[in-house]
Amino acid sequence: MCLLPKPNLKKGMSISIIKPGICSAVQDLGRTGYRSLGIGPGGVMDFFAASVANYLVGNDENTAVIEMHFPAATIAFQSDVCISISGADFAAHINDIPVPLYQPLYITNGDLLSFNKNISGARAYLAIGGGMTTDQWLGSYSTNVKVQAGGFKGRLLQKDDVISLNAVAVTKRSKNFSIAPSVIESIYAKENLICCITGPEYQLINTKSENIFSNTSFVISNHSDRMGYRLQGDALSLINSAELVSSAVGFGTIQLLPNGQLIVLMADHQTTGGYPRIAAVITADLPKLAQVRVNTAIKFKLLPLSKAEEILLSMHQTINEIKKGCQNFYAAH
Repeated sequence: MCLLPKPNLKKGMSISIIKPGICSAVQDLGRTGYRSLGIGPGGVMDFFAASVANYLVGNDENTAVIEMHFPAATIAFQSDVCISISGADFAAHINDIPVPLYQPLYITNGDLLSFNKNISGARAYLAIGGGMTTDQWLGSYSTNVKVQAGGFKGRLLQKDDVISLNAVAVTKRSKNFSIAPSVIESIYAKENLICCITGPEYQLINTKSENIFSNTSFVISNHSDRMGYRLQGDALSLINSAELVSSAVGFGTIQLLPNGQLIVLMADHQTTGGYPRIAAVITADLPKLAQVRVNTAIKFKLLPLSKAEEILLSMHQTINEIKKGCQNFYAAH
């Protein structure tokens, strides 16, 4: 439920895309319940950053946001709105003035948002108080480029696109707030160490491959995208070659390809696959993995399932505390 007043459409409430950037698209937390039809959830790559950006402007966590890569979009605002930016630090500026991440920002009609430098991270998120008027498909506003549905016309954002906004009353607060850097750091700490659990076919790899997986680094190839991160490293192999029946896969599934290299499936992954699923990135580390840039080395650390669950519960507690803090701010001010 939106914490700001109930949205109502007003003529002229919109944003304009001055420069689209690379792969800028409308996304939410994804669509569920359609895997049996071969339709994956899709949605944002970094659910933590997207959710927090929404909380900061008084939105529900599943309100659609704009996911941006660098070079990022340049956006003009045709209304007074409250926004927040989270995730990657792309040196955000409003009218050439630097603005911080992870706090509400009050925008005036005619303001221009731009991003000048890729300082850290891979994906930034823009949330707008009240949300945007975009296309829903199968219960989600996420853009599915393959079938050209959801989001804004089922495609990446382009120059001169105009997206209508759901208008809310915006009053600049006498006090402001932000998320403590230590809280953000707790989610993305040790960015190059990715925790995972063993997968259903882990026992099919040989001892040498087990050692490679746990003790060496893998570089995220520049052939990676929202469907999967292709990794480059020492080749792994199976004890015996085997023909596998296609089985269910998900966001974070780590598959062993026929050439001995690994691929980590990401947000736009397919729903089934026939390659051995040797491991799976723990849910709590998916936001961290989503912010690792291409040509960067990562290492995997295997955890027992009980530890993965413990870490996820801790993350949910952090997210709930942020949500409650934002609710209290809007209720008090």
